[in-house]
Amino acid sequence: MALGAANLNRLGVANQTANTAPTTRSAEQALFRTVYLAEVIKSFQENNIMSALTQSRSITNGKSATFPTFWKTTAHYHAPGDADLDGTDKVRHDERIIEVDRVLMSDIKIAEIDELHNHFDVRSMYAEQQGAALAQAYDKQLISMALGATSTAYDRLPDASSDSNQPAWTGIDRDIGNIASTPAGIIQGILDGLRMLEEYDVPTAGCVFICRPQVYYLLMSQTGSPSSLANLDYGGSNAIVSGNLPTVGGIPILKSNNIGTANLEGGPGTTVNSVAIGEYDSSGDLAIEGGVPSDQVAGTRKYLYDFRKVAGVILHPTCLATVKLMDLKYESEYLIQKQATLMVAKMAVGHGVIREEAAVAVKFATAL
Repeated sequence: MALGAANLNRLGVANQTANTAPTTRSAEQALFRTVYLAEVIKSFQENNIMSALTQSRSITNGKSATFPTFWKTTAHYHAPGDADLDGTDKVRHDERIIEVDRVLMSDIKIAEIDELHNHFDVRSMYAEQQGAALAQAYDKQLISMALGATSTAYDRLPDASSDSNQPAWTGIDRDIGNIASTPAGIIQGILDGLRMLEEYDVPTAGCVFICRPQVYYLLMSQTGSPSSLANLDYGGSNAIVSGNLPTVGGIPILKSNNIGTANLEGGPGTTVNSVAIGEYDSSGDLAIEGGVPSDQVAGTRKYLYDFRKVAGVILHPTCLATVKLMDLKYESEYLIQKQATLMVAKMAVGHGVIREEAAVAVKFATAL
């Protein structure tokens, strides 16, 4: 008896019976799409470190979200017989509006899609690459915003009065510069940065130090030195064997290849690790297609920073904010004219700074 088309067992069909064939392309791909999205999300989560280090809000429609920002209040003594309390101790507060950027996506067009679906190792490879690409762009933007916050020399709270509740950091760049490119120099830079945060009344609990891989493995070297974090005689954890560094000043050390090495405040053609930022057109003008809001102007570009001397950034999660209009999702469509399937992983988010004093840059004297 010949095997009819209705008896084919299609791997992507949900709840297929022996004598029922799928009638639409979407029915053929129902399970594949679900599995593929799970693979993309898994890859995104594995390659992303900044999602947990930003204040996040999701919106169902609109172009922006509002985040509150506060400063501490004051205290005073009370003596018997004083007048009734009149609430003179004030909490300074304001709000920041974070706008959604353009849609960030990774799109791949693949022929012979059924063969790709049947070979799960190949499908997983594409899903992994799309998830990793989105995670890399996500981290680049947030790390750049954190570093940009450290050189924002203005008061985020508008009432610039001279009262005792005025922030001490107003008008001051928050960076530790000219550190030596040695383990001892980096460790001292981290400790000085934590001291600066405490001087600005920013809690160090919850802070992390994000650095380039070169810095991370430099800290892991020189095991015979007291300054080495791998030195067991000085409380180290044999980091060379485990590949994981202990904390410095009580904060974890994270490495990311999404901290650039060039001056991205320059002009067209700027890249992060050979990946073009895409915020300029061929004439050197700001390109809206790069995802930058239309009100960005020279000197205040959203995701650009001079990375040349950056060792890393000490970051508290209250520094950054992210608004999500469309979280990570996956779409596919079979293109008859191309005899291929277009597979798209995408998200629509926007990032901003809501607390500038909650980040400190650590910089070398010269470029690494």
